[in-house]
Amino acid sequence: MKFYGPFDQSIFAVASYRTINDNDAMEYKQSGSDIDTSKKILKVNHAGEFGAVNIYKAQVLVSNFFRREFTPMLERFQEDEERHLEIFWTEIQRRDGVKCKSFWLCGLGGFSMGFVSALLGKRGVMACTWAVESVVTEHLEKQLTYLEMIGDYEAIETVKAILEDEEHHRDVAFADEGMNVLFGPFRFLVRMFTEGVIRFGMR
Repeated sequence: MKFYGPFDQSIFAVASYRTINDNDAMEYKQSGSDIDTSKKILKVNHAGEFGAVNIYKAQVLVSNFFRREFTPMLERFQEDEERHLEIFWTEIQRRDGVKCKSFWLCGLGGFSMGFVSALLGKRGVMACTWAVESVVTEHLEKQLTYLEMIGDYEAIETVKAILEDEEHHRDVAFADEGMNVLFGPFRFLVRMFTEGVIRFGMR
């Protein structure tokens, strides 16, 4: 494991680089409720995309006042997330599904994280993006493993349709100061919130 400075050798940054730890990372399995796991995955991902749209909306709002040169990239990321939101909603509706119980929590939490991160400057924005997208890509990969196991090919294609974009967002943030040592505690908090709402939505 690579560390980036003193903060990243603390419990905060260890957790911000991995999801708590490998043994605690959420695994996907057949649901014991009336809603099957595939539907839950689609609903949780849809709610997450709504959260991501609101992160970028807040960041664009703040950047328009303080650092307009940063706005075009954020707007492109927001457009990606809006497209992802529609992709998941189309498949959810095809299955006669409804929005996730965490939908509005994701929206409010996303806007709050986006607003705070933008006030922290470019490094705050990149730290937030890396923290969110690193958790998201971990879950998408685990979801694909489960969906392939049960043979839900429509859900597989839906998840695959967004994975490359999410990896791109994560990698851009990583390369552009998203792992700055001073933001280790902030990355930790963002990752924990992101992980928490995913687990809440899957319950």
